[in-house]
Amino acid sequence: MTVFFDLDRTLMNFEVGEDLGIKTVFENYKNELKMDYEKFRSTWKDVAQKIFDEYSAGLHTFDEQRHLRVKKMFELNGVILDEVEVEKRFKLYWSNYEKGVGLFPDARDILENLRQHKIKTGLISNGDSSNQYWKLNKEKLTDYFNPIIISGEVGVSKPDLRIFEIALERAKAEKESSWYIGDSPVHDIEPAVKFGMNVIYLNRKLSGEKTICHQEKPVYVEVSSLDQAWECLKKYGKI
Repeated sequence: MTVFFDLDRTLMNFEVGEDLGIKTVFENYKNELKMDYEKFRSTWKDVAQKIFDEYSAGLHTFDEQRHLRVKKMFELNGVILDEVEVEKRFKLYWSNYEKGVGLFPDARDILENLRQHKIKTGLISNGDSSNQYWKLNKEKLTDYFNPIIISGEVGVSKPDLRIFEIALERAKAEKESSWYIGDSPVHDIEPAVKFGMNVIYLNRKLSGEKTICHQEKPVYVEVSSLDQAWECLKKYGKI
């Protein structure tokens, strides 16, 4: 049995850092902006996700997608920035983003539980290698995972099924006895289900302690926390 995890929004909560960065940029440049803070914040998140998806599809380099979100946000407010100013404003965002990134409170427990039961764990993450390893190292997570599959290293991104094939090959695991835990319906859940792995959809918006079992062979359940994910692994994985 091998359990693979997504990283961002599954184990790592980067949205606190994202909000801190966005707020700092807004406060420093609000005299240039047409949007109020809430509009600026929601638009930034939409723009950042769209551009990151384009990066994942190979349309931008990692540094380009970082700068593009800043450039686009100010263009939407009628401000045209040169590259020097884009870099300056991105650095302001990033220096504050770094302060807020951290593990979800329920993340380390499930990893420790799996380790104590001698169950192999792997990671499958979209993103740039240096950035993802920075997050892993910040929270001392690298020792939990073997293999660590990052799209920037292997040249293919979720939802492409090939990244799951690479992960299973490197783990020397069979899909029928492997599990995947992730938060994104598009990038995690749909491709993992299509690939034929047992899947736990981490939907932190699911109310209370509710757990939804969509199917049992292969298993596909929906949970609201990683604590519930552990209970599902015990039940369906027969730990």
